[in-house]
Amino acid sequence: MHNMLNIPGKCSYQAGVSLIEVLVSVFILAFGVLGIAAMQTGALRNTQSALEQSAAVFLTHSILDAMRASMQPDAEHPGALTVRPGYVTDGFICQSPQVADPLVANDLARWFKNIRDNLNGNVDDGNACGNIACDADDPNLCTAAVRWDNSRSLGGSNRQIVETRSRL
Repeated sequence: MHNMLNIPGKCSYQAGVSLIEVLVSVFILAFGVLGIAAMQTGALRNTQSALEQSAAVFLTHSILDAMRASMQPDAEHPGALTVRPGYVTDGFICQSPQVADPLVANDLARWFKNIRDNLNGNVDDGNACGNIACDADDPNLCTAAVRWDNSRSLGGSNRQIVETRSRL
């Protein structure tokens, strides 16, 4: 094989890489790294949203379990149990209501604190709230719901609601 460099009228081969090729390669690499960073940010947001949704389901079940554990005898139906008065809220509220029954007051205070701690980062700004409603015809059929701001996640709603309905 003969050296074709520096021979007049003949093709010369390039040795090495040009600066433009290096710049294009660096640009493509940088663009890829930025894409990976954006995907990671989105994944972290959605992981936080999934954690909050799991916590919301747990919170609705926890208050229904507390209500079930503290049922009292039903005066109208001997041998039957009914939900203690004071658990039912008037729509979504964000702070524990004043209740005369200390057992109910303790359960609700703990529930609202857990809502605020787990769904709103311990910020009391009215975004993380709870609601307990029982059916008028069947007072032992109750629905617990929590609402919070989930707009930080990708495609999340600023009024995310999780409801759980249970017969106590």
